[in-house]
Amino acid sequence: MRSNFVRTVAITGLAAAGLFAGAATATAAPASAVAAPSASPAGISAAPSCVYLYQTDYIRDGQYRSLANARNDCGYTIRTRMIWVGTTDGACFSLAPGQSHGESKPGTRPYVSELRDC
Repeated sequence: MRSNFVRTVAITGLAAAGLFAGAATATAAPASAVAAPSASPAGISAAPSCVYLYQTDYIRDGQYRSLANARNDCGYTIRTRMIWVGTTDGACFSLAPGQSHGESKPGTRPYVSELRDC
C-alpha cells in the first residue's frame, strides 16, 4: 500500500510544505521522505503557520482514498481551504482554535499542497 504524509511546517508569505511518500503496510509508517515545497500564486495568502496538515492514504470498500486533516493550533478562528494536487480543490471552511477538518479524495495520488486563506 502506498502512503502519503503531508504536514505544513511553516507557511508565511509563501507556503512551505513537506511531502513524505513511501511504501507502507497496514501497520508500518512511511519509509522515505521527499521535500515538495509549494508557493501561493501572487496575491493569494497562505494560511498561518499555526495551522497543521496531516495526510494519509487508506482503503474503503476496496478503493484507495487520500485523507487530509487540517488542525487549527492558533489562538483565533481561521478561514481556509485545501488546495489539492491531482483533483479539485476543497471548499472554504472555518476552524476555531483546537478544531480539525478532514477531506477525502479517491486515489493515492491526490495530496494537499497548501492551505489558503479565504
